[in-house]
Amino acid sequence: MTSDGDFHRVLRAAIERSGLGLERIRYHLSQRGCRVSVATLSHWQSGRRRPERQESLHAVAVLEEVLAVPAGALAAVLGPPRSRGPRQQRRVAADVVWPGEPQVPPLLGEVDGEDEFLVRLSHQDVVRMGADGAEVSMLVRLVLRAARSGVSRLPVVSVLDGPHPTGQWVRPVRHCAVGETRYLPEFGSLVASLVFDRELDRGEVIMVEYEVVNPVGAPPSVRAERKLRFPVREYFVEVGFAAELVPARCRWRIVDGSGVARGGGLRLDKANTAQFAVSGAEPGTYAVHWDW
Repeated sequence: MTSDGDFHRVLRAAIERSGLGLERIRYHLSQRGCRVSVATLSHWQSGRRRPERQESLHAVAVLEEVLAVPAGALAAVLGPPRSRGPRQQRRVAADVVWPGEPQVPPLLGEVDGEDEFLVRLSHQDVVRMGADGAEVSMLVRLVLRAARSGVSRLPVVSVLDGPHPTGQWVRPVRHCAVGETRYLPEFGSLVASLVFDRELDRGEVIMVEYEVVNPVGAPPSVRAERKLRFPVREYFVEVGFAAELVPARCRWRIVDGSGVARGGGLRLDKANTAQFAVSGAEPGTYAVHWDW
């Protein structure tokens, strides 16, 4: 009889028998509509991590076909999911959060992340706008608590307002580094894996900071938008405008996971910034809009 500890050994043996490298396996999975990163496959076969998300469990079934093993052979040794703590986080599916960007959910499958095992205690976005009306950068500060031990990665998504040949880049600031990165120039869509400076024990808290820097020549923008798949206890956003180009008016807008929208006006302060905060932010879209 096998146990859930046998999954990585069975997978590794199947990979060796197939004669395929991890990059080739990743390619075959993508051809079947299943996006899994090489790093994730490596973690699975080493036992460092195991498939637990719904997307990952689907990938296991496709992996059985790619490796030419009997249907259910890998799933049978996977075992039951590990405990995720006292309660499972509420979340919204990626295709619901990004309905206008269908390219984003597949990109998320190509980078390694453990976002569903992190409780968001605080999320702060500080956006800096340029004199040309384009977003220069967004500094992000997150305070996170691990819902289980061994968590060390978080996916990051950034979408420009239009296509760009080179795209934005992620600069680590505190307690993190940048791992795998995928960019689609035809959409201006970036997904990256943010790697913490340590693995977290269950209940441990970490504060990470990173900055998304936009390329020169990015299209002008009329909004700063954050899409939340998971609830956040405190969400805050500040948008700072260049003195050379200040909007005529600003407003906030929230669209919840059910598509219900609400909003209101925002006043610019003497430093030409607009600020907006929400306690108990549920999954949905949080944005500051403005008119030039």
